[in-house]
Amino acid sequence: MTPTLLSDKRSYLNTANLVLLLTLLMVATHLAQTFEYYLPSGQFKALHLGLALLIIFASAVGQARHTLARAVFALCFCIAALAAGYVLVEYSGLTTERVFGPEPMDVVVGCLLIATCLIAAWQQWGITIPLIGVLGLLYGYFGNQLPTDLLHHGGMSFDRLVSYASIPNFQGVLGSLTELSASTIFVFMVFAGLLKSTGGIDFIMGFATKLAGNSRGGQAKIAVLASAFMGMISGSTVANIASTGSMTIPTMKRSGFKGPFAAAVEAVSSTGGQMTPPVMGLTAFLMVGVTGLAYDTVILAAALPAALYYFYLLLAVHLQATRDGVEQEANNDKRIEVPPARVLLARYGHLLVSIVVLVYLLVSRMPPPYAAAYGCLSIIVLEFISNAIRQRHQPLQAFKEAAARLIDGLREGGFSGATIAVIVAVIGIFVEVLTATGFAQKLSYLMLDYADGHLGILLLIAALACLVFGLGLPTSAAYILVALLTAPALIDMGLSVMAAHMFVLYFAVFSALTPPVAVASLVAARIAEASYFSTSMQAVKIGLPGFFLPFLFVARPELLMLEGSVLERIYVVVISALALTALNVAMVGQGFVRTRWPVRLLLAAAAILTLIPGVTGTLVGCGIIIAILAVQQRMKTQRAAEVLP
Repeated sequence: MTPTLLSDKRSYLNTANLVLLLTLLMVATHLAQTFEYYLPSGQFKALHLGLALLIIFASAVGQARHTLARAVFALCFCIAALAAGYVLVEYSGLTTERVFGPEPMDVVVGCLLIATCLIAAWQQWGITIPLIGVLGLLYGYFGNQLPTDLLHHGGMSFDRLVSYASIPNFQGVLGSLTELSASTIFVFMVFAGLLKSTGGIDFIMGFATKLAGNSRGGQAKIAVLASAFMGMISGSTVANIASTGSMTIPTMKRSGFKGPFAAAVEAVSSTGGQMTPPVMGLTAFLMVGVTGLAYDTVILAAALPAALYYFYLLLAVHLQATRDGVEQEANNDKRIEVPPARVLLARYGHLLVSIVVLVYLLVSRMPPPYAAAYGCLSIIVLEFISNAIRQRHQPLQAFKEAAARLIDGLREGGFSGATIAVIVAVIGIFVEVLTATGFAQKLSYLMLDYADGHLGILLLIAALACLVFGLGLPTSAAYILVALLTAPALIDMGLSVMAAHMFVLYFAVFSALTPPVAVASLVAARIAEASYFSTSMQAVKIGLPGFFLPFLFVARPELLMLEGSVLERIYVVVISALALTALNVAMVGQGFVRTRWPVRLLLAAAAILTLIPGVTGTLVGCGIIIAILAVQQRMKTQRAAEVLP
């Protein structure tokens, strides 16, 4: 090995150790803050963002291939440390003496803090997120020169703009979104990291295989279930696809599904995980922070729509497998060895206990940060106990293995939490500027003017706006934008806060599937070695009935547990499942038998009729669907009888 390679390797190891040290420090400070609250909110936000920046820049130094890039990231590391340190030391003066105007040094530090956040977001997430932050800053400064009523505002001086975007106002990169990231989101990311490192993915895959592996299209159903389970605690669609898709997509292809379809199934399944309680891609906590609704109210409202989403997705996979002739026997992939259920529970049962503890504490209305912290502690304790029992004859080895897995989980979870912190900080700039200039309110009024009192038109406008605003963004960032820009108009039209925010959340999440960006389809297509365009088209086709769900729980608020008795909610769930079944058959062209276009169009029309409020339309739509499915079932039975000797 040459001296240069040795030097590069040592440098990488040194930075990796520094990243690990900083990450463990960040985890320790956040768990301590959760239980003890040792720092005021503003100081802790600065500590949270500062450590996140240091972790990202230290990692970037280790990954950089060129000396110049390393030098730039090392300089950013030092600047971030100085800026965060300044805020921590000067916190008292910033919050008491400079509330009406910053000092020159405050402006300099504020600019440095904003710049390092933009650079860190670019390094981790590409150009889209920092571009949003830069556009927000440019709009705040030059908005008084823009011509239209929608865009024009009174203007903001440079010092005032920096104050709104950082210090001394503690908004923007140090605003309420960063506070939510510091207090809640980060601890949940640590929980997810611990769950993965201690075998959570293996447990989820094994459990999903036990449930669906022996049915027709079983490998695709495994992907759906595994992504649903993983999505319950994952904060990222892309991370979900990368973790489960690397296993599910190849097995789907081997079982007979085409590459684009296999990739699309994983993309749509992982996207749905961002709408599934208890974490909902971190938006459950963002929604609580933005709306003021109780956490248990949010996850209860999300439960039935998520169940319906995965119901139709499982059905779509089954119908596609039937149409393509994927036989049940083809699903028994010999390369996948799944131990018996009792062995799975013996090996990973302690993780299930930790998940149950987390959900129980959340439903019991314990503040989410405490619930997540206790969940983390339960994984740590139970992992040591489980390993000690399994390797009771080698206690030292058992301790070392458990400790190594847990440290890896803390590192992964802490690093993921740091990257989310930077996203939220940059989006916070955009949110603060649009709020301070009045743009969000003016956009809301403009949408109402275009709708002219028609709720259906407003919903379509909002849906299209959410798909555009969410393109290429992680779930948390996409939701923050649409909650600011489109949800207020829906609320002004008369929708409940919950219905409005759930509506915009679904379409923001689905932007990961829709071209031209379709980031979920892009990642899945790479794993499947399939065409990106074919994958994205298949994903939209498979997920199309899901685009009806947001309209459905506006029309049928019983789905969000907002109103109605238990019987009324059951009634709405049944007719919704029936309508989604009809849409599935119409999209795939396969029911009990092959379905021709005239019947498919009739089923689609009947499904839409069923979803429109009103007894007559619902009964007529349900009657048409039931009649068509009954005829198909009879045809299938007759054909089976003819085949028999």
